[in-house]
Amino acid sequence: MNTGVIVLGQHSDSAGERAVAERCAGSLRDNGRRNVNIAFHYGTPSSDIVMESMNLDGVDTFVILPLAISEGRMTVWNMPGKLGLPDNCGSWRMMNGKDVATRFATALGKNDALADDLIEREGPPDDGTVLLLISYGSANRECSDTAEFYASKLKQEGWRAEIAYCHHGRTVIDVISDLKLNGTKRIRVIPLFIAFDGPSAERAKHKLETSGLDIVYSKPVSDLGSFYKILDSKVPEGW
Repeated sequence: MNTGVIVLGQHSDSAGERAVAERCAGSLRDNGRRNVNIAFHYGTPSSDIVMESMNLDGVDTFVILPLAISEGRMTVWNMPGKLGLPDNCGSWRMMNGKDVATRFATALGKNDALADDLIEREGPPDDGTVLLLISYGSANRECSDTAEFYASKLKQEGWRAEIAYCHHGRTVIDVISDLKLNGTKRIRVIPLFIAFDGPSAERAKHKLETSGLDIVYSKPVSDLGSFYKILDSKVPEGW
């Protein structure tokens, strides 16, 4: 068995996402993981081409690590499909006339270690500030469950926390309207994103920055140290 790891991002044209992918790959290599490569579902290097190249170099057992906050169509169907797998539960496929084994890892999801890091980073609650967790959104319930998990952890620490979705849920405009009615003046944004720099993020930023409220941004949750430890934990021991 010759093992390899693919760190799988979504968009190579996202500078933020490329930077996270590079940090992930570097962290994995520092932890002794072998044959670690970066690939993207959209853009270059393309995930299918990277997988083919690794196989031609002798890799016959893959773990694929999607850079995603929660499960959705992208991680369940689209990303695996491009790699010749029926879905993210697929465990093997044919490549160059031979069977190869695959393990498509889960998205970040609900994780206590990351919640603890988030709580530590945001610090003690500020009565004048509302934390706004922004998620990309999905018709898949896992997305809202994940956002609600992290919001509830912050609320337990005494923060006022709200959630907005770029798609499939309560919008940024909805939240801003409600907060204004409640007299809120300051919002600290916590992006539940790998990188908060795509079209959906930019539209959300525009709505926030034209709201008349005092807006500050925390870094995306992918900036937290536990994110990289969680990703490494998805790789089997000895790889």
